[in-house]
Amino acid sequence: MYKYFQMWGKETESGTSLFEQAMNELVMSERVIDGREAQTSMVIVDSKSVKNTDLPEEKGYDAGKKLPG
Repeated sequence: MYKYFQMWGKETESGTSLFEQAMNELVMSERVIDGREAQTSMVIVDSKSVKNTDLPEEKGYDAGKKLPG
């Protein structure tokens, strides 16, 4: 099983793995089926909360994420 993981995860001459290439083709074909352009025109990036080692003097609370800080 690991042999297949290595084979599909190995980068090709184009700099992407066979798995990435297959996923890109699948996504593009599904977008065309949905009546959209094959390539995306915009990307939205959402950041993740990151733990910080500094100890602030005042500590707040993020109610949306239910995290202190």
